[in-house]
Amino acid sequence: MIVTYAYADRWLDQVKSDGLAGEPDSVAYRLHAIQENAGAAASGRAVTDTLYVSPNGTNTDGKSWTTAYTTIQGALDAASTDANELTLILIGINTGSDYYDIATASDPTWTGNYILKGSHRTWVKIKNDTGDSILKFTGYVSLIDLNFNLGTDNNGVIITKGAFRVSHCQFVGEDLDGAITRTALHIDGASLLKHGQVSDTHFLGDGTTRLTAIKLDHVARSEFSHVEIHECKTGIQITETDSDSNYFYNVDIGDSATGLDLDAGNEQHFESISFHHNTANVDDATVGQSDHHYNNISGEFKIAAYPEDVDGTPVAGHANADEFGTDTELRAAVTATKPFKIVGYAFKLAVTQEHLIGFSTDSGSTYFNQMIVGSTKGQATAATADTDFIFNPGTRISARVMAESDGGDIVYIWLKIQEI
Repeated sequence: MIVTYAYADRWLDQVKSDGLAGEPDSVAYRLHAIQENAGAAASGRAVTDTLYVSPNGTNTDGKSWTTAYTTIQGALDAASTDANELTLILIGINTGSDYYDIATASDPTWTGNYILKGSHRTWVKIKNDTGDSILKFTGYVSLIDLNFNLGTDNNGVIITKGAFRVSHCQFVGEDLDGAITRTALHIDGASLLKHGQVSDTHFLGDGTTRLTAIKLDHVARSEFSHVEIHECKTGIQITETDSDSNYFYNVDIGDSATGLDLDAGNEQHFESISFHHNTANVDDATVGQSDHHYNNISGEFKIAAYPEDVDGTPVAGHANADEFGTDTELRAAVTATKPFKIVGYAFKLAVTQEHLIGFSTDSGSTYFNQMIVGSTKGQATAATADTDFIFNPGTRISARVMAESDGGDIVYIWLKIQEI
């Protein structure tokens, strides 16, 4: 006989009533093994136990949909806290009250290793109308296909161990009305956490006043992909000096007060980030030590000439031909308060001859761009940028000029700056 998982619960109840459960070679034993294997397959990971949560359960042992716990905290309380075990908790749709209420004071904390899996991020809704946050985990945790609603004055989920996983989830803070900023997903390490992942997850705030979508404390080498953040006070906040080398890609942040709030940490990687309708896209408090990497950043970024006058910055060539003149500052480090691109250049020549111009961020030791400019004396000429660098705040831009013949001729230079 072929036994399918869809009928395992029904047949298991029947064989239990016939007194066959518990024997290693019994039908019930084999059916229960099928259930556990199917649960593990659903999570994609090997688990040591599977528990069920459903409003239609009998709230007994949680070993099947029939005997499922009716609350998530019931299943968490029953799950193993052994550091070498992993419990899969499958959570059914709750159409009765529209959400599961954790109903536990303060930050309800569970110490075991868990996979919490729902059926869809809008079908399985979780709140905690009693506590300060919805859930807190100090062991390994994976959250899949769940909806966390912060209510009027709650934080969302707190995770304090590395290798975390959050996927296909939604965090909703649109009803927040308290005076204190709340955090939807707080990865909070007392010491350094590494190798976590957040993917295909959405965050919705109350406007621009109360919600931080993601906060990282002591988090390094973790990955955040296909994340949507809208109507938040802060999209992503990074704190603590050891929060280094995190990777963010395919992230959309819109209609928020601040997109990225970089209070600490180095070597963050931002790839394919879309900003739109934010008051500020990037607030980088690490100016002067920033070494973040930006690539393929899109948004509504204005372009301005620098300096904003008709004179430009005079850069003199060397007195000898074919030698660079003195390094000359075009844009001071203190002026660069946001990440920026140079999208173009404009020049005006003092004499008619060709000039080689080198642009630098290290006072002329190396050049990130070089170009040859030659035109009639006094005539302005323009060139687009040949590079796609996005420079960090606190970056000084300078130039050196090499003339075709001697004489220390001057080239007047403007930069076309696009701030992120």
